[in-house]
Amino acid sequence: MVRALLAGTKTQTRRALRQPAGVERNRFGGPGDLLWVRETFFAFGRWTTRFNAVKQRDEWVFVDMTRASGQVWRYAADEGPGADPQARRDASAAPCWHKRTALFMPRAASRILLRIDEVRIERVQEISVADALAEGFAPGTVADPVQAYRGVWEGINGSGSWEANPLVWVVAFNVQVCA
Repeated sequence: MVRALLAGTKTQTRRALRQPAGVERNRFGGPGDLLWVRETFFAFGRWTTRFNAVKQRDEWVFVDMTRASGQVWRYAADEGPGADPQARRDASAAPCWHKRTALFMPRAASRILLRIDEVRIERVQEISVADALAEGFAPGTVADPVQAYRGVWEGINGSGSWEANPLVWVVAFNVQVCA
């Protein structure tokens, strides 16, 4: 979906409500608010261990040295170099490029901001063809955008999740790519 954001074809996202409408607080924000996008990326750094007093054991910790070394983060969605072949968890290894999952992306590394235009609640099956296209399907690339979105929804939320027709947050946004 990062490629669809960068291409400008994704301008909406849907997320299942965790509680009934009126109970769950909108955690996305409102019109004008900014959301930052996490994506798989590459950081220059090394691994080390640190003692965790709560767990009473050493843990691996990645030391991101990208900025300190005058480098810039790289992104998996782009063409170009990725992780170094010698990248590994080894406290004695020299710093190099390591692949990092989106979960560990620091805010400073994010290059995509989403400015919220609208937030609403609806049933997932209420998605229109226009909204399915706004979920990131380029016009003409799928025969039925709603059915294509159904496949994506079930791939993320599990078999039978479409038939359950849950309430979802619909967040419409415009994309701002930071240099």
